[in-house]
Amino acid sequence: MQVTISSKNVKAVIDSFGAELHSLKNSSGTEYLWQADPKIWKRHAPILFPFICNTTSKKYTCGGKEYSLANHGFARDSEFELLYSLENEAGFVLRSSEETKKLYPFDFELYVKYAAVENMIGVNYIVKNIGDKDIYFFIGGHPAFNVPDFDDYYVQYEKPEKINREFNGKTSVIADNTDSVDLSHALFSDDVFMKDKPESAWIALVSKTSGQKVKLTYDNRGCIAVWSSYFDDPALTEQAKFVCLEPWSSVPVYCDNEEELTKMEHAIKLEAGKSYFFSYFIEVS
Repeated sequence: MQVTISSKNVKAVIDSFGAELHSLKNSSGTEYLWQADPKIWKRHAPILFPFICNTTSKKYTCGGKEYSLANHGFARDSEFELLYSLENEAGFVLRSSEETKKLYPFDFELYVKYAAVENMIGVNYIVKNIGDKDIYFFIGGHPAFNVPDFDDYYVQYEKPEKINREFNGKTSVIADNTDSVDLSHALFSDDVFMKDKPESAWIALVSKTSGQKVKLTYDNRGCIAVWSSYFDDPALTEQAKFVCLEPWSSVPVYCDNEEELTKMEHAIKLEAGKSYFFSYFIEVS
């Protein structure tokens, strides 16, 4: 099921499958969100829960039992219940079940709310621990934005950042005390680049020629990541005309180098009866 919300300046379409944002347009009809070409990347803006990325083995343990999870968890591939749909906002929920407990052994409710205000969409997640023991998880967003010409766009940070990427024993300098990074497909040849606890509270994709911009504001106590598809086949890579700006609760699972969930340093620990709030905002211009 799809629902549409709008303000005077933006219109968004959300699908109950994954509670995923499928479209984001401004008042003139410009589409900002990647439209999910399945041969390049089949998603628009998935929700990452209860993992961000994965362990090397794709398996983890909890309470002495082994579990398997797909990359980024199961929320993105789950049908959410639509709680309400109004002109400018909509709410969804995913509840734990016997099926989710085969993958993740905790009682939870994951609420997702989208709100359209002026030229912005607010995205809010609430994780509720409805069980009688602590739960552990990671959560984040993964929205993909259209980039028609990589040579014309750059990533802008609110403040200068220093970002080094470590991949297969190799270090790449992405940003050296600078607030902008020119885009290229080669930038993603070693996958994602990210900054834990950045100085910046927002990040943007900006066109050099038109000044068109999509800006994402997030909680900089977590992590911000940037990613696009990259293939060995250059022709396929050229068709990856999108870049994801990803606000995460923390660095991903694999950074902990640990397969026991309760020992993962960067996992969120949530006590019984408590709630965890996570939000970000997408502004178009």
